[in-house]
Amino acid sequence: MAALKPPSPASELGQRMINMSVAMIAIVGVIAYFLYTGAVEPDEPVKLTVSAVQRDAASGEKSIPMNIDLRLENNSKERIALTAPNQCEIFRWFLTDSKNEFVQSQSDEGACTQVTVSTALDAHRAMNESFPVELDPNRVRPGEYRIYVRYWGHEANAPVTIR
Repeated sequence: MAALKPPSPASELGQRMINMSVAMIAIVGVIAYFLYTGAVEPDEPVKLTVSAVQRDAASGEKSIPMNIDLRLENNSKERIALTAPNQCEIFRWFLTDSKNEFVQSQSDEGACTQVTVSTALDAHRAMNESFPVELDPNRVRPGEYRIYVRYWGHEANAPVTIR
């Protein structure tokens, strides 16, 4: 009967390398899965959150009132400067339908003075603001839409249901 030979150091090293490679691939796969599905979302230095709420039901020729609520969070360890070329560029929006077709955007009523506007947001702080918006009943009907917002140079979007 032949005696079993102990594994050589080279084969032991090879087996360890294979085991470590499989473990690393599994770890990377699990992380990628959670990031892809949105279960884990890495903190962005600055995060803009948008929600739009219709105040009254749509009725005939009257404009459709809606509030756009914004939350701008500074998740970084440093204070950030927020600047806009003028006061009209602090907050901008446009609306698309369920097919991602343009429906309506913010109207520019009056002229904006060309003066740079700025403020700052401290580290680990957030600012909340709400803007009233009037939607045109000739363009907007009850249904599903998406609102796109730019606020202090940061962009986000959210679903909107018009009733």
